[in-house]
Amino acid sequence: MSIFLTFLMLHLIGLVLMAGTTLINFVNYQTFWKLFEHQNEKATGVLSITARLPRLIGIGAALLVCTGIGMIALTHGVLAQQLWFRIKFVLVLLLIANNIFNGRELETKLSNMISGNASDLSSQALNLKDRLRTYYLLQLGIFLIIIFLSAYKFN
Repeated sequence: MSIFLTFLMLHLIGLVLMAGTTLINFVNYQTFWKLFEHQNEKATGVLSITARLPRLIGIGAALLVCTGIGMIALTHGVLAQQLWFRIKFVLVLLLIANNIFNGRELETKLSNMISGNASDLSSQALNLKDRLRTYYLLQLGIFLIIIFLSAYKFN
């Protein structure tokens, strides 16, 4: 039982690491947009700091997946048969898909625009503002639902 509790603790650490880093990224992007119009150099600094954080999300995701597999193995698949877990699993897949198909693309476009110093930089970057905000709010909402499902394990 102590191995299961260790996996559970590490699983929660991975979840908190992913959700917390996503929240920090969201706050950093909000700061970036506030500074973008008037203090371009500071805005670029915020963006460069934000670019380093996805590694933490990856570490949290790896920890989450490995410990999740471990807990399922320790319970001989009983966890995987419960309704709350199945919903949680679909939401985790949705998190990953949203990150791959939306988040990385939007962040890369913004970084390329900033480093490219295009003449119509403001209009191009502002087009991404709403899409990035929607992406982060969706990610945070999914994390909130996952945390809720993990706390109230209904069947």
